[in-house]
Parts: sequence; structure tokens; C-alpha cells
Amino acid sequence: MDTIPFSFRVAHKNDGRTLTVVHPRNQIEVAAFYGNHNSLIVYYSNLSAFSIRKPVSVSRYAYFKDRLHSLTVDREVTGIEIQDLEYEQLGSYFVYKSYRNIHKFFESYKYHRCERKYNAMMQVDIGKCFDSIYTHSLPWAILGNSQTKHFLEESKSTFAGRFDDLMQRLNQKETNGIVIGPEFSRIFAEIILQSVDVEAESILRRQANLHHKVHYEVFRYVDDYFVFYNEESTQQKVLEVIQEVLKSKKMSFNPAKIRYYKKPIITEITIAKTRVSALLNEELRSSCEAISGEVEGGTKMRFVCKAWPNRLITEFKAALKQASVSYEDLLNYTLSIVESKVDQMLRNYKLSDRSTVDAEALLRSLMATTEFSFFVYSASPKVNHTVRLCRIISTEVDFLNREGFNQEMKHLLFKYIHDNIREQLEKNEMAPYREVETLYLLAALAAIGKSYWIPELTLVRYFRIRTIESDGSYQRDSFLNYFAITMLLTYIKNKLRYSKLRNFLESHILEKIESIRVNHPKDTEFLMLVLDLIVCPYVSDGFKEQIAQMAGFPPSELANLQTANSLWFTAWADFDLGKVLDAKRSREVY
Repeated sequence: MDTIPFSFRVAHKNDGRTLTVVHPRNQIEVAAFYGNHNSLIVYYSNLSAFSIRKPVSVSRYAYFKDRLHSLTVDREVTGIEIQDLEYEQLGSYFVYKSYRNIHKFFESYKYHRCERKYNAMMQVDIGKCFDSIYTHSLPWAILGNSQTKHFLEESKSTFAGRFDDLMQRLNQKETNGIVIGPEFSRIFAEIILQSVDVEAESILRRQANLHHKVHYEVFRYVDDYFVFYNEESTQQKVLEVIQEVLKSKKMSFNPAKIRYYKKPIITEITIAKTRVSALLNEELRSSCEAISGEVEGGTKMRFVCKAWPNRLITEFKAALKQASVSYEDLLNYTLSIVESKVDQMLRNYKLSDRSTVDAEALLRSLMATTEFSFFVYSASPKVNHTVRLCRIISTEVDFLNREGFNQEMKHLLFKYIHDNIREQLEKNEMAPYREVETLYLLAALAAIGKSYWIPELTLVRYFRIRTIESDGSYQRDSFLNYFAITMLLTYIKNKLRYSKLRNFLESHILEKIESIRVNHPKDTEFLMLVLDLIVCPYVSDGFKEQIAQMAGFPPSELANLQTANSLWFTAWADFDLGKVLDAKRSREVY
């Protein structure tokens, strides 16, 4: 089970961040670990009085579609299971408590109660939390440091020892740092930080006579701490004690990110979100209104929405400037509101008479929201932002096609989407620290139809493929990663216009697979590529046989693999962008 995880880079601050997909064999092992130890995971995740984001039970799969379900079903699909709601599609194994995101906490009764009770708040986070976690810290947290060291062999058979060993095996036996991205890594970190909270609270009570919820109150959301207090000496002691306990677990606070707030206790992001929410509610308001007198003896139901993109963009920039926050801080929140406004527009249009006048009004509104969405997205094209933007595009495109809008009207919006996506692809070519951010734009582009394919040279430049002047052939200085290969094949399919690029890509893939086979045969990316490509409908049978042979599969085994599953990790055929994005929307456990 000792395997090499597939790591890739995403944009994050100045130098990017590495995320990880663990080997499928390890994924099966994690699933078995969950099944065997879910009760212990829940128990050890609920010891802290500080934590406000923790697993509290196993998610419920079944639901009854009755009146109660219609009242409790989660309308805002986010991939996070919250207590007291029902789900038609599960996004996480565990149900989490209590806040969907940190900004929900800022709007909560608990937060407002603390502001009434205390005069100030300090916000601080752990520097490079997952990168600095020492896997043996979990047995130390549960069993105790000295007990673990004195009874090392015995500790390995415990829940804590098994979790420690599991995290090492799926990360090449590394004990320093854990993989970033999966839910189980966040649970692993949560259990360790729960022990930090419990120990810190005990020390403050015993050594400083400071009692939680009396002299101070701490809320921890993953690796962010929020400390409410009245006396400066209390704040300093709380910070000092938690810092010392963190150091014993080989972690520490990030001193550059300590923020202090006095009454009124409100963060800059909360101020900006309030202003942006009010702005979008006002500028993207739609309705269906009864208009009488247009025809003799009749009343028309008219779709009404007066969205002006220039005013919207200007007021949005002003809101960010006044609150001193960046586009990145508010982009996911902004696009989520735009998405809900688009849904509202479409519902109101369906209530109208759907006349030509209504259709033209809807189209103008969709054009305005799309222009605004691309404007704000261009400031920070990250993965979550791309998913949000593509959901907006997918919703608009599917609706216009389904409602039978004429081609001339659809072309106005589709051409605008095409031009803006092409502009983003030309602007945001792939880079070592930005490998997957904008890939979903290709799927959104394919969804608008065959009349809007982009030139091969645009794709070539976007994927950083060079054209050799002497013979016009293609060349790339480094290998494309798994996501780039599968998305590019999904987009170009077997279309003749991209035959030269596809020929290059096949040669490029063979070189990559051979390189991995020789140097890293237990590599996660290697297995995912091989299984996906041997069932890919856009490559030849001869190419599939070459791939299988390089991976060590005999011809008979290749046939078995192909008939066993037509879909391994990539949905090659019948790709439904809307459905995929529904599953991906904000699929973050914390």
C-alpha cells in the first residue's frame, strides 16, 4: 500500500499551493478505516469547547421525499453536510457542525453574544498547518506523548496508531506534513487540534485562573482562532498558552496574520460582503409583473429586470475599495449570489408570457450578469471561482436551449461567452503554480455548441505547447498533468480540425507513461491515466494496446478492464457539465 500520491499546483497567494489525490488503493483503505472507526473519529473530534467545525455523525444517505423533506432539504448545495438538513446527494462522509463557512459564524447569535459580553477580539491562524503537522502528533494527542514513546509497538495497533500509519502510507511514508485536500486529512488535523484546545483550556484554568466563557471565549474554525476578551493581559496569556501547546505538536501561529478588533467587532470582509450583497440584491433584482392595457381587455405578464453592467462593476469596485479587501476575498461569495440571481431571473421569466419582449429582456439581463461575472472572475481565476462561473454559464446555456430561444438570440449570449472564455485562456496559460485553475472553461465552451470551437493554436498556447519553426511540429518542455490531458482530450475529441494536436498528444502521453513506469511505478497519476485512456473513445485501439502493454497488462486483461468499467475517473461520453458542476460546487468539507 506504499504509493506515490498525485500532486498538482493551484494558485494561492504568491507561490501557489500543492493539492493531492491519493492512490485508489489507499482510497479504498481510507473507506475501510472510516467504516471501522467512524465512532472513534466522531468521539475524538468532539472533545474541544473551542471547535466550531467538526464531524458529529455519519451522513444519512436515505431520505423521504415528503413535505418534511421539502422543508429540510439543503437548497444551497455546497458539498458540506450540516446537522438537521437532508440531502439528495452527499458531499462528505460525515455530518459537520455548525457553520457552513466562517462568514456564517460572523453572522451568528454566538458571535453577536460575544460582542455584547467582550470588548475586543483577536484573530490568528496556524502557519502552514497541514504542511507542518507531524503524523505522530495524533498518537501523542490521544494516547499521550510519553505513553506512545514507551509503548511504541503496542500503540501501533490502536486507533491513533492505525490512523498515523495510514496517513504515512498514502504519502510515501512521510511523517512531516500530511496530504492537502482530502476530507480525511482535515479530520486528522482536527483531532490533533482538538487536543491542543483541551490542553490549552486546562492550562489557562489551572495556571492563570482564566475560565473559558467567563474571562475569555475562543472559537476555532479549522486552523483559524478567534479569541474574545476584555483585558489585554487575558488576550496575551491565551495567545501565549495556545502557542506553547502548538509548539509541542510542532506547529505555530503565523505572526503576520494576527488581527485585533475592538467594538464594533466586525471584520473588513464582513463589511464588504454586506455592501456587495445589498448591491447585487438591488441591481440584479428581477420580477414578473402584470401589465394591463397593452391589448384590449387583457393583461400581460412581463418579465422585468434592469441590470446595468457598467454601474454594477463600478459600485462593486467601490465596495471593495471602501472595505479594504481584495477581489479574491469576495469572489466566491459574489459569484454565488450572481448564480442565485440568475436562477431567480429564469424562474420569473417562466412566470411571464414568454413573449419576444420578455425573451429580449431576459437576454439583456443574462448578458449583464455574464459581463459582470467575467469581469470579477478575471481578477482571480482560481478553481472554485471557475466552477462558479461555469455553473452560471451552464445554467444560462441549458435554459436558452431548453426553452427554444431562436438561434439569433442565443448567438448574442453564446458568442459573448465564447469571446470571454477565449480571452481568459489566452491570458491564463498553464504554469507550474497554476495547473488546473481554468480547465473547466473548456468544458463550458464545449457546452455552447459546435459553432464556437476555438482555434487549435489557441489551445496550443494555453497548454504551453511550442510550435517548432523548422517543421511546424509541436513540442512541450515538460509533461502535461493528468487533468490537462483528460480535459484536452475531452474537448478535442476525434474532431478532424484538431488532428495534429491529437497526434502530438498521443505521442506526449506515451512518453509520459513510459517515464513514470520506469521511475515511479506506484504513482497515482500513472494508474489513473492508464485506466482512463484504455476506455477513452477518442483514441485508437492500437494506442490503447500500447498503453496497456506499457502498464504491464496482457491483451486478455485489457479486454477485461474495458468491459469491467466504461468510466473510471473521467466521464468521456455523455458528459453533462451541469450535473458534474452540481457535484463539484464548493465541494469543501471546511
